[in-house]
Amino acid sequence: MKTIKLFYASIFIGFLLMAANTVVITQFLADIPDPNKNEIKLTWVAQDEVNLQHYEIRRKMVRDQEFYTIATVAPQPPSATPNSYEYTDRNVFRNNENSEPVTYELNAVFTNGDRSFVGQAEVNYTSTAVRRTWGSIKAMFQ
Repeated sequence: MKTIKLFYASIFIGFLLMAANTVVITQFLADIPDPNKNEIKLTWVAQDEVNLQHYEIRRKMVRDQEFYTIATVAPQPPSATPNSYEYTDRNVFRNNENSEPVTYELNAVFTNGDRSFVGQAEVNYTSTAVRRTWGSIKAMFQ
């Protein structure tokens, strides 16, 4: 009988340890708010954050072999409503004149050092230099 109680107690403690680190994200989006700026805005909404140290934002462009960490975002205090987050990537520069996908990864880093993949968001990005050139070409023919 004692062995069974220890078995159930160890399962319960294991469950508590697994449930201790929690992040529930309902949306993770990438958007270009102003086509005249070299910026991409990331937004996400967190329903539940337990033992969260910070969020880690990683970016990958076509020329990159892997994702690179570009920022960390501290969690907001717990509240009755979901926490909304926003980060603006102002360091997006391209090598060519075509549109290129920019992929972002959102990870949660917990107080015990564990990491958890939260989600990915992608946006097709065209630098403002291309847009301005196209705008000036159109203006020449008006």
